[in-house]
Amino acid sequence: MEKTPEFCILCGTKDREALIKMDSWHVYKCSSCGLGFLDPRPSEEDIAKLYSKEYCEEHFIGGGKPNSPEFKKRLSLETHRIRFFKGIKEKGKVLDVGCGYGYFLAACRNYGYDVHGLDISGWATQHATKKLGLPITFGLIHEVELPRQSFDIITMWHVLEHTSDPRKAIVKARGWLKNDGILIVDVPNYEGTDARRNWKEWAGWDLPYHLYHFTPQTVKQLLRICGFYVVRTKDYHSETIKEALKRIPVANLFARIISKMFSGHSIAVVAKRGNENNSVLF
Repeated sequence: MEKTPEFCILCGTKDREALIKMDSWHVYKCSSCGLGFLDPRPSEEDIAKLYSKEYCEEHFIGGGKPNSPEFKKRLSLETHRIRFFKGIKEKGKVLDVGCGYGYFLAACRNYGYDVHGLDISGWATQHATKKLGLPITFGLIHEVELPRQSFDIITMWHVLEHTSDPRKAIVKARGWLKNDGILIVDVPNYEGTDARRNWKEWAGWDLPYHLYHFTPQTVKQLLRICGFYVVRTKDYHSETIKEALKRIPVANLFARIISKMFSGHSIAVVAKRGNENNSVLF
């Protein structure tokens, strides 16, 4: 276990207030910008042990053998992610940070992208390389060295909340990204409808795996100080509202449409490199 930095990594403020307590875990938020953080938290040695085979089986969805109906169905679950950025970058080399089993990369490969993955789980890395034939680098993002400005697209689907320093992770990714490249970030939103309606039961806390907790404002602030500007956002529909409406006659016919009016579990953004003179880089 280790202590979280005393000063907020986004705004430098020291003041904090309690956000939620679950069992022995305490989550606070910065009193100024609202960035949430776990304190104390697992150390890097602890983290290496957390992402075991058991974690992968609990958090990742399998997909059968390649080219099987189950495999094709599993890849189809990744289509909405590709659609989110395909209109901005229709081709190029994709780096998926925190690639897990690699199904997103496999789907990208089917769309004609060149792909590469990065993950801290040895079990997930073996699955992606041996079962899907994907090129994967094993290790923590701040320890791994990849060629500078070699990727057109870098994705972080539910990754930043797992890192010990999201700011350093974004800066590291920026160095791997081409000048005209794009960065996609997707994180749980603790200000969303699903979080507020469920709070202690909300899956987005996922302690102790999630070390940081975001809002739409803190995600955009993080990207700005790391030299990016946001060009597209996506606020997922509320599963809580949708499931509640499904139980109501007539309203259940419009459950999905109405649920889109409420913020869901996560927020996703597409960002481009900006002017370094307007950022606060390391």
